[in-house]
Amino acid sequence: MTFLLVLVLAFVAAYAIYIASLCARRRISPADFVDGGLQLPAWGYIFAGTGVVLAALCLYDHFRLISLYGYQYNHVAVGLILVSLCATLFQKRLWIAARLSGVRTAGGLLGDYYGSATLRIFFLVLLCLFSLPFAAYSLALCGELLSEATNGDLSRSLAIWGLGFFLFLFSAIGGWRGVIFVVAGQTLLVLTLMLFVGGFSAISLDGLSAFTHGLTTSSGIFAGQIPGVIQFSKGIGKDTDIGGIWTTVSILSFGLSIAGIALSPGFSFLGITTAARKGFAFGQVWMTAGLAIGLLLVVGPVIAFQLTSGADAGPIYAGFIARLSSFDQLIAVSFVLLLAASLLVSVAFFAASGASIVTLELTIRFLIPDLSPRQQQLAARIALALIYMAVSALASFTPVLSAVLGSLALGLSVQLLPAFVGFCWIPWISRSGVLTGCIIGFLMVFFTEPAGLLFFEGLFIDLPWGRWPLTVHAAAWGLSFNLAACFLVSLFTKAGDERAHRDKLHQAFRRDHMINFGVGAVRNAKWSLCLAWAFLALGPGAILGNTFFSQPFFTSATLNIGVPSLWVWQITFWLLGVPLVWWLAYPTRMSIIDTDIPSSAPSAVAFNPLNRARSPRWIGLLLARVGKR
Repeated sequence: MTFLLVLVLAFVAAYAIYIASLCARRRISPADFVDGGLQLPAWGYIFAGTGVVLAALCLYDHFRLISLYGYQYNHVAVGLILVSLCATLFQKRLWIAARLSGVRTAGGLLGDYYGSATLRIFFLVLLCLFSLPFAAYSLALCGELLSEATNGDLSRSLAIWGLGFFLFLFSAIGGWRGVIFVVAGQTLLVLTLMLFVGGFSAISLDGLSAFTHGLTTSSGIFAGQIPGVIQFSKGIGKDTDIGGIWTTVSILSFGLSIAGIALSPGFSFLGITTAARKGFAFGQVWMTAGLAIGLLLVVGPVIAFQLTSGADAGPIYAGFIARLSSFDQLIAVSFVLLLAASLLVSVAFFAASGASIVTLELTIRFLIPDLSPRQQQLAARIALALIYMAVSALASFTPVLSAVLGSLALGLSVQLLPAFVGFCWIPWISRSGVLTGCIIGFLMVFFTEPAGLLFFEGLFIDLPWGRWPLTVHAAAWGLSFNLAACFLVSLFTKAGDERAHRDKLHQAFRRDHMINFGVGAVRNAKWSLCLAWAFLALGPGAILGNTFFSQPFFTSATLNIGVPSLWVWQITFWLLGVPLVWWLAYPTRMSIIDTDIPSSAPSAVAFNPLNRARSPRWIGLLLARVGKR
């Protein structure tokens, strides 16, 4: 099997380099290497965006956790609807503001809008978390997977460094456009292989027993039920949760953390650099909310059933791969390629977006502002080389550290929600409110994730809580305090001097880019249905799914529907969630761009002060001191 696997990987690598070469030949200007000329096709966003969302969920961990926790963890796939809703709320208006102002990154837009260099710097820190430890964790898993699949014939270190070099090669050739095209192709491959491997497992390996007989989990875990609304535990590492950790509060808060991918620097950059028309809506509604979640809900339990069937005595996937190989080596290679391609999507996308944004936000803005287009291309390639060297080193030598630091990325990313809400919808949210909320939210995330716990307890004393106390994800802990602080401070500072500057952007939105919310009952119904869906699909109401279709509360009869009641609840609210996203994206026009705004020569609109360049004084002094030396 080793030879066949290496051959298939070599074919995929050759295809990626070929696509990157085509993009390099069609490049109009060297500066397009950094941002694709802001003209990425809509299909690039549709497929690449879906792949990035799946990469944020991490299919490698997703299947494994379903095998450990059963259908209670499978429920988190429904939470990807929150990603679609989040992208629907913000992606269009970010795109419009970027075109009008000429700013090409979300960090630059928010930094100029709030007049805060601190927000720009935080975006760069968040970018580093995604581009280095988060990507390194995915690369480390990919190296481990290939080593398992080949029984050690392909060593973990060799796989990591070989994959790192290949990813750097096609990224350095094709630039941002080439990376998105390759990632889009890999996403299509992942979706196809999920359907293929899931169908084969269901038909040939009795995978449908996952629905008819349920999943087998370790003792004490409720495989077919959510173990309560909330559990008053001190958190992972301090207490043992009864029945499992995936309560309704845990599922909802985990969904909020995954929604952080839609607010991440890389995903925002993908949207800004897309020549969008209806691509946003199609990707958010039909690809992410529709196809991706549907495949996860159906294929996830089927594959997890194989991992718990007793054939995996050893590393997590080794038994299932060996079982597939006994049927046909091509099937086994397809499964390995499914997981590997999803992991490589994460590495390629976050490394490439990191290099492009660092070039725009750090090199050009603060360090060397007068770079020519060809020099910008060189700077981006140097950034790519440094990022891939760091990612490969982290993945090879410090995979545990990468996992610990990478776990902060999504939780910290969602703390930008108040800043995005103020930028796109509520002008009275002030700079002071955003910064205060972000600082408090960041600290809460840090001290409810392993990084903060290990740091504090290693230097001082043991904290009384562990990871995710009360089965509430760190992202929700941070966001709850963040929102409270942001809105409270903004109430007292909403009439500050910078309010007039913020209003100019919102006046442009209202004047030229209206949203069709409807009037009266229609307007209220949109948001009421969103809240009702979230309460029943992910929130406390999801506990009804444990017995709703087997022992409904409105009758004393016991129904034998042949499948777990909770899984039917998940499918039901997935099917209800897709039209909900469609209603906001299409009829409400929240993801449809009606007017054509050129990507070059930004118009001299009323809120053009967004373009003002103001570097922090301490950065200028530091650069002056280094320059003298």
